[in-house]
Amino acid sequence: MSSTAAQVLVFDSSEATGIGWCDALAARSRGRLRGSTVTTLDAAEHELSSQPIAAILLVPDAAGQCFELLARLRSLMPALPVVGVGDAASGERFAREGGHEWVELEPGTAPDAREQQLVERVLRFAVERAGLQSELERQRRLGLHLAHHDTLTDLPNRQLFRTQLRQLLHQAQRNPRALAVMFVDLDRFKQINDTLGHRVGDLMLVEVARRLQSCVRETDIAARRGGDEFTVLLDGIRRGQDAARVARKILTEIAKPYSIGGHELFLTASIGMSLFPADGADSEALVRNADIAMYRAKARGGNTYQFFMPEMTDRAMERMEMENSLHQALERQQFVLYYQPQVDLTSGRIVAMEALIRWQHPEAGMIFPDEFIPLAEETGIIVRMGEWVLGEACRQAKRWDEQGLTPVVQAVNFSARQFQFRRPVERIREVLQETGLDPARLDLELTESAVMKDPGFAMETLRKLRDMGVSISIDDFGTGQSSLAYLKKFPISKLKIDKTFIHTLLADRKDAAITNAIIAMAHELELKAVAEGVETPAQLEYLRGPGCDEVQGYLFSRPVPAEEAGRLLASWNTPLN
Repeated sequence: MSSTAAQVLVFDSSEATGIGWCDALAARSRGRLRGSTVTTLDAAEHELSSQPIAAILLVPDAAGQCFELLARLRSLMPALPVVGVGDAASGERFAREGGHEWVELEPGTAPDAREQQLVERVLRFAVERAGLQSELERQRRLGLHLAHHDTLTDLPNRQLFRTQLRQLLHQAQRNPRALAVMFVDLDRFKQINDTLGHRVGDLMLVEVARRLQSCVRETDIAARRGGDEFTVLLDGIRRGQDAARVARKILTEIAKPYSIGGHELFLTASIGMSLFPADGADSEALVRNADIAMYRAKARGGNTYQFFMPEMTDRAMERMEMENSLHQALERQQFVLYYQPQVDLTSGRIVAMEALIRWQHPEAGMIFPDEFIPLAEETGIIVRMGEWVLGEACRQAKRWDEQGLTPVVQAVNFSARQFQFRRPVERIREVLQETGLDPARLDLELTESAVMKDPGFAMETLRKLRDMGVSISIDDFGTGQSSLAYLKKFPISKLKIDKTFIHTLLADRKDAAITNAIIAMAHELELKAVAEGVETPAQLEYLRGPGCDEVQGYLFSRPVPAEEAGRLLASWNTPLN
């Protein structure tokens, strides 16, 4: 038997029957599954704690012990696959109490060869699916860590610091307490890079990061902003002098000698500080004001700290002005839609156009969604904005029809807040009726987090949309936190593989493996796999191998205005063939 066989724990009140299942699984799987049997809850818990178990096979008993074990597993080990066998009544209870897969067998009879094979296949698929989910989660966590931490010092980066600061500010607004933001800049650090090289400079930055962390509590946050700039967030201070004491400690630590590459080096820093709520109500204001105060400290010769003072800035209304501008943009029709084609990898034809919003600001020019969508989500403006996008995209699809262009699916992004808002199905039906677009021509793109926020609501809503004829795609797949147990139940049509995997699949075998796995899983679930962010012919050729169905990216076209998108539809001549 293979040493890599997956261990299955068979829970059966009859030891003889349990051993029979173990023997059948080993034989039917050709050594890929190895079983051990237990008859009591205590024995099951011992096995689970003493060795790695890949899956559980439950055989219901009259005393109901298997369901008690199932309840404990759902509470303590929710990711562990649990497969049950037995009659229909037991299967209904199994499903209600959170089991994964149920194989219905004739009561009172021993399983025949066909039934044994079916159970083996279900168990093996459950084990493989759990392994894929575990690897996806590991990659997601690694990717998330790399995306939010500085690669040199492993400190939180600017983005994570901003996110955590915003979270603490939100908590502080509900449960009032003081916070301090520090902006730390190393004095004359450029001289070290220029004279000793960047390698020595990098080693010094790593040591500065270590010393910085040693000066703050575990509940505080030290981050690298970039270059020789760091930020610190002190949570729950009682008064400004608490922040000043930490600032003095940081200055003392940074000023101690550095022994690097045979050199004894010295360094100082300048620190600016702002306090919440006195110096700003949002993260941008607090960081900006701390930055302004830091320049005052540097102007005083460095190696010191400076608190922010109100006369140092005149931008306290910036956030409110941005929000007002967003409201005015809807009223003044400043939003426009650009379109990017989705291409069938087999036929080479355009099969869909994805609508992407842009903000044509009268003063700032074209603003991309990354700059305004987060604020729109936070303030709720996204709901009205999303309704406009949906309506305009459907109207544009009808305009192309009137021009005699080949009909394609219109793909529209649907935000989490928009999806959870009132009457999404009714509103979509109204838009389709108003525009006259065939529901089969509309594809709604939802993120994993949007559907997993309330799976019950999502299931009901998606079924209604499917019954209406609207198709659903899961966007940015692989970066969210979807449950594969729910994924197989959701009435969706496509998985769109996030572009972060596509960008590096030729250079990173793990990203390539994840891409292949997602495509294979999509096909097993009878879904189409769509690759986002395809930019090179080499990426395209690679995606042909695992059988990716559709592709989208700059290799075919950047997002373009409606008129240019219409010309694409008119002139496209199966370029992949």
